[in-house]
Amino acid sequence: MKLRDWMRLWQVSRRRLHSEKDYREFQAFQARQILNYLAAHGVVVRGRSLLDLGSGMGGYSQEFARQGAQVISVDLVQPRLPDVDGMSQVRATARAIPLRNHAVDLVFCASLIEHVAEPQMVLAEIERVLIAGGVCYISFPPYYSPVGGHEFAPFHYLGERLAIRLARRPAAVPEWLRQLYDMPTQVQSFADSYQGWGLYKMTIRKFRRLVAHTGLVRLDMSTRYMPISWVGWPLLGEILTWHAQFLLAKPPVSIP
Repeated sequence: MKLRDWMRLWQVSRRRLHSEKDYREFQAFQARQILNYLAAHGVVVRGRSLLDLGSGMGGYSQEFARQGAQVISVDLVQPRLPDVDGMSQVRATARAIPLRNHAVDLVFCASLIEHVAEPQMVLAEIERVLIAGGVCYISFPPYYSPVGGHEFAPFHYLGERLAIRLARRPAAVPEWLRQLYDMPTQVQSFADSYQGWGLYKMTIRKFRRLVAHTGLVRLDMSTRYMPISWVGWPLLGEILTWHAQFLLAKPPVSIP
């Protein structure tokens, strides 16, 4: 990313919690950067079917559709969005995607895998719905990174109980977001911190192990937006990597 892109990212990031519209702008800006990353790896979205799994506010989905993809936006909660050509919304869980086998060319899954208690099931579903030769982009903040605790950061380093006590969550989560996701103001654990999903310790090491138990092949593993990647560094990479991104592919033919 160029300096002006970093400045723009900082601006939209600061405003993202002001409203749904601001959060979608934050997602849309990131979508454009990720499209550049995908293009650099020979992946184009125009004219292809794309599943946005865990689509959130829909900013990624809208931008992918504007760039010519046929987008299926899947999430447990679907905000009301203006109509965008080439985009449809589906309310569903990532553990049971309501699509047939081999249904989509691409899967995009950002900041979801750390919110699911059964991430292996999610990866199995992604592999199932991808066509042979299809590509999947998955990214997440590693748990031990400074932002890995989400709204509990940086207190997540002190353990779950202290993090819940110290984070003052009602002040950290804006009212519009709490209402949209029916988020409880008081929680007993990270696992019940959201309505229908939670926060779990997803590390780079764990994710690599999960992928190894699928038929997906890793094409790339890097730090999102950064020219220098720490993802592959043992231990230290878990802390330095603010957002890990993986580009995976389903082989064009089955590998025995």
